[in-house]
Amino acid sequence: MSNILIVGAAGRMGKWFFDYFITLRKEQSEGRYLSKKTIKIEKIFLVDISEIEYSNKSEPANVYTSKSITKFIEDSNIIILCTPIKETLKILDKYTMMLRPGTTTIEISSVKTPIHKYVSNISQKYSYLKFLCIHPMFGPGAKVSSSKNIIMHVPLSLSGISSESRILDGLFPKLKRFLIDTPEKHDTLVAILISLIYFINLVFSKLLIEISTSKTLKNEKGMLRLLKQLSGSTYKIQSLLSESILTDDAPLFLNLFLGSNKSIEIIKKYGKIYDRIAKKVEQKDEKYLQNLVVNTKKNIKNQIDIDYSYDLLYRFLNN
Repeated sequence: MSNILIVGAAGRMGKWFFDYFITLRKEQSEGRYLSKKTIKIEKIFLVDISEIEYSNKSEPANVYTSKSITKFIEDSNIIILCTPIKETLKILDKYTMMLRPGTTTIEISSVKTPIHKYVSNISQKYSYLKFLCIHPMFGPGAKVSSSKNIIMHVPLSLSGISSESRILDGLFPKLKRFLIDTPEKHDTLVAILISLIYFINLVFSKLLIEISTSKTLKNEKGMLRLLKQLSGSTYKIQSLLSESILTDDAPLFLNLFLGSNKSIEIIKKYGKIYDRIAKKVEQKDEKYLQNLVVNTKKNIKNQIDIDYSYDLLYRFLNN
């Protein structure tokens, strides 16, 4: 039987992991079929300096809360660090020597380059402990039982992939996992998949605010609602995405934009392409713009069925 400690339990991802392991433990107690490799959960410890508010915290047995890691650390087999990178590094530096042999510690940061090397070093130093670097590629609003949830796994070494994978098989038997062999590759992928998307949509939202207060539209009350009423599918999807992204806290934006050199690199590259195309639009260069659309479509179609994407868009909107 394993005891799980969630540090940063008051945060949104901390709550997701709590719900996930509570559900997993319930399925085990009800005798539902799970892989024989799946860990058996006994106690769940929740730690955060903030007040931990869970609507279902008092319902299940063997759930304990505290503001102190030391209260639970010696009784924990598995530790999930749902904390910012700087805090994660402080926790590892302060508490690693207190862990009992065989304990597995998992960090879930969205930027791997600055933390992967540190975790790799302490993994070699404390060979009787296990450390994993993973990145949940879903938000705290994701259903814990969804088969679409994806976890990126960045191994600490190529020789340790199989042992790390076995641990993840036991913890997340239903989640899809993708092995990303280097932290640099992970950070490049995240820069495209998350950081760039957040940046584009933040700029989009800022533009809407400025337009809504412009001379032409400043007397139009509720312009953003009006735009939704007038819009077709394209704006509906775009506005839905940009508004949803704004539900995240400012520190996440800062971490995505500034926490990784890869993110800064990708955002700068996006800016250069934008400036180049915007200049051609200003110059009304029809030939350039037509070639841009044709060639971009051709290159994307070499890898993606864009007609299927179009159908999928309308299926989503019509549901």
